[in-house]
Amino acid sequence: MTPRVTIITVVRNDRNHIRETILSALSQTGVEVQYLVLDGASSDGTADIIRSFSERLSYWHSQPDKGIYDAMNQAIERTDGEWISILNSGDTYVSPTSLADALAQADSESSVLYGHSIEVNSEWNREIRTQPDTSLLKFAPTFRHGSALIRSEVHKTHLFDLSQENRLGYALDWEMLHRLWCEGYRFQMVDTFLEAYRTEGASNHPYRNLLYNYRITSSRSSNKLPFVGYFLKNVVVVWFKNSFLYKFIRSFILEYMVNSVIPHIPFWSWRRCYLRLVGMKIGEGSFIMKRNYFMNANLISIGKHSHINTQCILDGRGGITIGSSVSISHRVNIMTGSHDYRSRNFQGIFKPIVIEDYVWIGVGATLLQGVTIGRGAVVCAGAVVTSDVPAYAIVAGVPAQTIGTRPEDLDYQCKWDVPLT
Repeated sequence: MTPRVTIITVVRNDRNHIRETILSALSQTGVEVQYLVLDGASSDGTADIIRSFSERLSYWHSQPDKGIYDAMNQAIERTDGEWISILNSGDTYVSPTSLADALAQADSESSVLYGHSIEVNSEWNREIRTQPDTSLLKFAPTFRHGSALIRSEVHKTHLFDLSQENRLGYALDWEMLHRLWCEGYRFQMVDTFLEAYRTEGASNHPYRNLLYNYRITSSRSSNKLPFVGYFLKNVVVVWFKNSFLYKFIRSFILEYMVNSVIPHIPFWSWRRCYLRLVGMKIGEGSFIMKRNYFMNANLISIGKHSHINTQCILDGRGGITIGSSVSISHRVNIMTGSHDYRSRNFQGIFKPIVIEDYVWIGVGATLLQGVTIGRGAVVCAGAVVTSDVPAYAIVAGVPAQTIGTRPEDLDYQCKWDVPLT
């Protein structure tokens, strides 16, 4: 049966973004949608925009309330879907099938589904992948509230605690989620991008976020010391990351050293040691030749017994995952970054690239952002890959097209033992 989802949007005075949010909710396919829009008596024309969609909405109103969480609680009590999704004004679903894709992975015992998000601001559009390890929720949220689905029967008995609004401000959603986690409800990560959110929202206050987080997590433990340590450590981290010193040190470590000093070291064991120190994951037996160019080497992961030849560009800004027994030939470009040519701000876009086991990338090939190269596939010399490549396919051309297939009984390791390379 098609699952029924209640989508809730709470808004006040956001006429510039409410239309986009409503259209995103109404575009969801593969699920039945009950859509509730509650406007807190906007005075800027927001209510008129909502009214223009009134025939397509399950319920809406424009009237005073006691704040965003009071309005959300009102909406939750009106739900008749199996699941509840909160979509704040200004945010959107990543695709028309985001909700359906998430629910298709749901276990029957899961109370909270959570997935990946896309961060959007005037400068970039970047994928934010969440962590499957739910034990991390003890100390901090690992996913966006808008990238979660909560069973209605659970949410109706766990409303947002308005009595703590003065103490926790805009973090009542995290308080509710942490309460569910502490009570033993099952959280399940789904490998789906659910929400695209604007970083200019109400919760874009890093130090206040840390304070609210400390108040929430420490309140449910008799031993406060680990939470104090976590709080203080992250205050220092936030301060450091916003300083000029951080930018200089980061550039020195990840740009100057990686691309201007390390390539001149003739010994792979020394180069490998430094790359691992800065965060690159390099499996046993893998080898990277000299004179390659890395952007954000700390976001690149390489499996076992893979080989990267010389003069390649690996743009790790969006994340690159390379499997085992992968051969990457000379002058290959792996580009996770791009720009939105339609954006007046030339907005950057970053999407990960995944190269699975036993792949061979030919000389001068280019892989563009967001693609997955399936297990055992071959990308021929000079090809430009703009979409996913199926497992064991052989692709060539611009853009790359399938021209053949490869045997599936592959069993080898990419080895290189030439000194000083």
